[in-house]
Amino acid sequence: MKKKFWHGLNRETNPIGFGCWQIAGSHKVNNKPHGWGHIEPKEAINVLTAAIDYGFDFFDTAQGYNFGQSEKLLGQAIKKNKEKDIVVCTKITLSQDEIKNRKLGSDFQRRVESSLDNLQVEIIDILLIHNPPDDIGWNTFDYALLDNLKAQGKIKIYGVSSRSILGAQRAIDENFGTTIEWVFNIFERRPMKLLFPALEEKKIDFIARSPLSRGLITQKYINDFPNFNEDDFRSTLPKDWIDWTINSLRKFHQNGVSKKSITEQAILYCVLPQAVKSCIVGIKTQQQLKEIAEIQNNLLSESYSETFNFEDILENYPEWN
Repeated sequence: MKKKFWHGLNRETNPIGFGCWQIAGSHKVNNKPHGWGHIEPKEAINVLTAAIDYGFDFFDTAQGYNFGQSEKLLGQAIKKNKEKDIVVCTKITLSQDEIKNRKLGSDFQRRVESSLDNLQVEIIDILLIHNPPDDIGWNTFDYALLDNLKAQGKIKIYGVSSRSILGAQRAIDENFGTTIEWVFNIFERRPMKLLFPALEEKKIDFIARSPLSRGLITQKYINDFPNFNEDDFRSTLPKDWIDWTINSLRKFHQNGVSKKSITEQAILYCVLPQAVKSCIVGIKTQQQLKEIAEIQNNLLSESYSETFNFEDILENYPEWN
């Protein structure tokens, strides 16, 4: 498999990106866990640095991951590896005033500059609006500031990380930016039909998030059942959603995919479409990093097989928006 070419950036990156939500550490939003559990900052930096050494060249983070902590940790790893050419994507949410007034202003620019400081970079490669309302209406929203930030050399390109497939479709239809991020995995396959044709036609780049379905697509859960700590946001996920996903995983295995290749097959499915420019995998430990780095090497050397069998598996999560 060749590297992925980004229309917006006019460059290539490896097909698997490093998702930085998992290394943000424990934190709460609205008194609910919003992270993936505790991790020592030193260990997080070690994992990020090792990922750069392994050749990962795309990192996806957000200002909302532990109130900038994820960005800061990534920034320290970047500072230690200044000679490496990596792409950084970060995400910033809109304030209620910005949504109400339908305009980006000086406060948004300050938040962008805060991300630049956190990341210790002079320019953000990809800036995404994080989970805006699906009905925001980009045709009438004043986002000229984003083009000004490009002109100032503070961001290269921009787009949206959508909260639903509907929001992603509307951003594409209304020509907002050059990058869309949304869910895509072996169980959430709707983007193949509903997003990718338009993305390819308009040369908009797609970032596939949650390729392992919140970490549930793994051989560990072929026999075991998830039991998440209280500081892991997955402890708040609906039980019927988890049950459905685990049952689908086991059907995928029963249909002929070996335990050992579950993760690799799931990632392979996500990186094959031309529209997908990065499949971002959340990584928290050195062991996880080693496993994903090996898969990346296999993809780049084309030492893999395509064996997808979705018999009896629905196309999308029940009640998924």
